[in-house]
Amino acid sequence: MSDGRHTHLAGIIPLANLKTDFEVPTPECLIPVDPGFTAIQKAVFECAVAGCQTIWIVANDDLAPLIKKVVGEWAYDPVYYYRKHAIFPREHQREIPIYYVPIHPKDRDRRDSYGWSVLHGVYSAWRVANIISHWVVPHKYFVAFPMSAYNVYSLRKFRAKISDFENNFFLTHQGKTIKDNQLLAFTMFGEDFIHCRRHVNKATTREYLNPGPDEKYPQKKLPITERWSARRFEFDTIFEKINEKNAHKEEIDWHYDISKWQQYQAFMGSENFIQKPSKGLTTAHKHVKLPYREGEIDDD
Repeated sequence: MSDGRHTHLAGIIPLANLKTDFEVPTPECLIPVDPGFTAIQKAVFECAVAGCQTIWIVANDDLAPLIKKVVGEWAYDPVYYYRKHAIFPREHQREIPIYYVPIHPKDRDRRDSYGWSVLHGVYSAWRVANIISHWVVPHKYFVAFPMSAYNVYSLRKFRAKISDFENNFFLTHQGKTIKDNQLLAFTMFGEDFIHCRRHVNKATTREYLNPGPDEKYPQKKLPITERWSARRFEFDTIFEKINEKNAHKEEIDWHYDISKWQQYQAFMGSENFIQKPSKGLTTAHKHVKLPYREGEIDDD
């Protein structure tokens, strides 16, 4: 738990290489989970409820501009949004910056599975913060998936466990976690990221076969279908090395993987729902460019 040390919980939302069976030309992360409330907005709100101080959306350049119009450049922390008994309630509101990062070109068509998007988001958050100052480097990373439907409001009571300095946090459903290839939120530390990335780089095939005993350099190429197997790695492989010792695991009552059409149908036809938050928590807030004209300031 927090003990007065520097805290920076970074939220990671992977969009790059998201795969569904919808077979539609539009981005699947824009499907509604409630009237006027899309899957990507749900993921941003999920990070805000969890207590993230920054949010990093991993989206390539073809998708990021559209998502930015829907989500904006910052969001409010819902816990501090309403302070009815404060003299100046707006002074207590906290803004959460939202950043957009693409997959590095050297990883595309090589390691860029959906799980690798999470690792790249972690690396981007660390690298940018470390350039600014080591005082703002994230101490932990919270991963939320747009195509995961459950009661995101329940995260409010787990904020202390999610930000725990010593132990990781996993949501579970029927005893399964992200390590069982379930789209369930979890946390990881910088050390976990290093172990996971090394594991992926070691396990993947590459373009060439390993050199034989009499060869100094690789000479034989693998068949195209067998090259860079990391592109097809599932979560259980990519996140195998995340430390589960003494981890906080919280079981949720219901969960749907809405990247699958049948489960999306089941979710929309069930009694379970994710209620859209108030307008101020879902509006696409954008920073005003200077100089600005009257009426351009975001007063939400």
